[in-house]
Amino acid sequence: MKNIMIIQLLLAFLFMTSCNNCQQDINVTAESQNAFESFCEHFSKSAAFAYTKMSGRTVLLVSQETFGQDENTNLEAIEASIFALDEDGKIVALGSIRSQGTLYPVSLLDGKLMVAGHQFVNVYSIQGEMPELVLDHYAEGEDAELTEMFKTFEKGTPIKFNRRAED
Repeated sequence: MKNIMIIQLLLAFLFMTSCNNCQQDINVTAESQNAFESFCEHFSKSAAFAYTKMSGRTVLLVSQETFGQDENTNLEAIEASIFALDEDGKIVALGSIRSQGTLYPVSLLDGKLMVAGHQFVNVYSIQGEMPELVLDHYAEGEDAELTEMFKTFEKGTPIKFNRRAED
């Protein structure tokens, strides 16, 4: 599965420069989504997508590992690659996140992405004009703090992913 993600990221970098609609205002969600539309076409049909506001910036999340009642809509994910628009309106890959299973779906709380596992909680935000993914990591050994972070993670809302419509 790791190789698939690496291939996707490489493909994303190759196709980034071919996006014709990337000159959009990054502060407007609808326009940001339009900038990502042609980019999404380069992913496999098994990919699922979600748009969310992260640190005040619209981001595109792409996942191959989703689950839910329906095969195509309102899916939750245990991993995602994160893409944003830079100050020039170009799509940039910020990295990827991964939880430890379906008990800990990719979630959002106060503009931050969160994933968790049995002994960790990771909280991600974006900083800077050139978007940069920032990680706050809470792991085993920080008992009181980790316990509090799991309570915080449970307050988050799982992000809903959708596959693109069949042609």
